[in-house]
Amino acid sequence: MGRLQNVFHVHELPGVGGLKNVRVVSPGAVAVGETVTLECKYDLEGAELYAIKWYKGKKEFYRYLPKEDPPTKVFPLPGIKVDLSESNAYHVVLRDAGFSLTGRYRCEVSADAPSFDTALVAASLVIV
Repeated sequence: MGRLQNVFHVHELPGVGGLKNVRVVSPGAVAVGETVTLECKYDLEGAELYAIKWYKGKKEFYRYLPKEDPPTKVFPLPGIKVDLSESNAYHVVLRDAGFSLTGRYRCEVSADAPSFDTALVAASLVIV
């Protein structure tokens, strides 16, 4: 099956200097049962990463904090099966896609102190 690819960019705000080129890359449409990889691309411009948070709609389901042990945390959400062994600061991998995965996914990127610059970007996913 051919795949569409959705790429959405965030508008950079004047005065926000720590994050650039933040975007989500989604496969667009995926067949039921497949594995989905959602990518969160960003340039911290030399700053350290504080956190990556993934949301479906308004509900957080995955968090990556590099200074925590372990750095990853999954929040239960019906139909979402995060593959922790494959997910990291740059992408989240969802196994066994069902129709309930259809929706809008957001990635929130936050730089560490002192700026704590944050960007939120989104993309849509359709399960067919």
